[in-house]
Amino acid sequence: MDQGASTFTFLFTGAFIFIVLYIIFYSWRDVYYFFCMQVLGESRWFVSKEREQFILSELEKIAYYRNLSKKGKEYFYHRVLVFMLNKHFFGDGIKMSDEIKIFITASAVQITFRIRGFYIEHIQLIRVFPQSVWSQMAHHKVKGLTTGAGVMWLSWPDIQRGFDVPDDGINLGIHEMSHAFMLSAHAGGGNGPLCRRFNDWLKISHDAYRDLQKGNDSFFRKYGATNPDEFFAVSVECFFERPEEFVRLYPAIYSSLCRLFNQDPLNKEKDYKLGLS
Repeated sequence: MDQGASTFTFLFTGAFIFIVLYIIFYSWRDVYYFFCMQVLGESRWFVSKEREQFILSELEKIAYYRNLSKKGKEYFYHRVLVFMLNKHFFGDGIKMSDEIKIFITASAVQITFRIRGFYIEHIQLIRVFPQSVWSQMAHHKVKGLTTGAGVMWLSWPDIQRGFDVPDDGINLGIHEMSHAFMLSAHAGGGNGPLCRRFNDWLKISHDAYRDLQKGNDSFFRKYGATNPDEFFAVSVECFFERPEEFVRLYPAIYSSLCRLFNQDPLNKEKDYKLGLS
């Protein structure tokens, strides 16, 4: 074999190995990041001390995070870092900042807090706007939008309002992350346990959804009558922001959401751990 052929073989083999290793890392990067942070305790590999302190101070503004134990807060923080490292954020008409990333990310971590190894893979790009924007897909202005192509649109002022008032059942971040959660759960043919639990929720909540569509007075806001997907997102907002009233009025629906998200928002004393009952 001449020198030119040997050089080509060497370069081709090296490129092939690099591509394979990159694919493996890309596919398992969530596990790698979380292992370094949670098991090795090396979050400083990825963020500076100053940035870490800023993230932690911002998280303290979120009621869900404040109710966690010290260990729970560490776990939440590490998942926030993993999400921020793996998603692409883009400011459209607004300067992107860590503050924006933290509150959007916290929405995702909150609903998946007790689902290990689940980081809402469906979402890859998060576009943030300074206000509601026109959507060709929806044919009207939207505060938030989650597409089947893995792109999420969010109005930053509405994200802020969702956390400023934590008990009104309206939180844009949780709403849109619920859509992304559903899309991720149905990925790969929709045969996984999350998909089955979601289908159980659909059956259990059917009557409540029909009542809302008929215009009857309801605990759920009217926007949930748009379609089953919106009813799910509206229900998840209420699940996290108005759990006491939710479980009193719709105990079966509330319990089905507890099973779906593997947590109980009422169990603040034990980091929202799902009970055995």
